[in-house]
Amino acid sequence: MTASFSEILDPTCVVLELSTRKKRPVIEELVAALENAGKIGDARTLAEEILEREKLTSTAIGHGIAVPHRLSDQVPATTLAFGRSSAGVKFDAPDNTPVTLVFLLVGPTGAHTAHLRLLSRLSRYLNDPEFRGALHAAQSAEEVTRLFAEREAQK
Repeated sequence: MTASFSEILDPTCVVLELSTRKKRPVIEELVAALENAGKIGDARTLAEEILEREKLTSTAIGHGIAVPHRLSDQVPATTLAFGRSSAGVKFDAPDNTPVTLVFLLVGPTGAHTAHLRLLSRLSRYLNDPEFRGALHAAQSAEEVTRLFAEREAQK
């Protein structure tokens, strides 16, 4: 069974206000949050792997959302970091909209099916304007994880 977001999103990996408006430093900031939480191996390697993935095509999906993702030997288990930017991040979005919500999803090498299922489920959740609005309004990291738990309970 695929993990739930409320299980893989540790509140210590939630950044309520990203410190920059550029893609590379945002990815590095979210990878650092995962590193500080003890979720990953080498942060520099993981950040470079994610940025290599971004060169293929931007993971910005519209509505001010980006979901950089990667399977990597740098993680023992699937993990998620979340960052929010009130100013918006230049992320080469297809709709040219600055990204305000960034979800960094990293899974272990070989976990293709689980990774795709999580990406698909996250996409469905983020297609809901009420859920996006609640993420924008969340006042704490714990509230972000609670929002995911509530959304998952709706099925």
